[in-house]
Amino acid sequence: MHSAPRALCPHVEWAVANVLGVRVSLDWIRQPAAPGTWRAEFSWQAETGTASKLASALRGWQLLRFEVTSEPTPGVEGERYSATPELGIFHAVTGVHG
Repeated sequence: MHSAPRALCPHVEWAVANVLGVRVSLDWIRQPAAPGTWRAEFSWQAETGTASKLASALRGWQLLRFEVTSEPTPGVEGERYSATPELGIFHAVTGVHG
């Protein structure tokens, strides 16, 4: 999570927890590049396709800036979702070589 207003932080945690099926508690710190917002980082492991589910769960809030990355595995391409309020969501496929 690159930036989120403080009021949305618990909602982000609930959305991520709902997708992953586990309790999620992010360590939020102030985002100096966007005063008044907070940032957090979270590593996860789940089945293929979870990155798109996470991005879909977060994309509805126009005030969030985030990335969701799924690393490639044997036989499955990786992917990255990036979202900003100004540009919307972007999706890219990444192979084992980047």
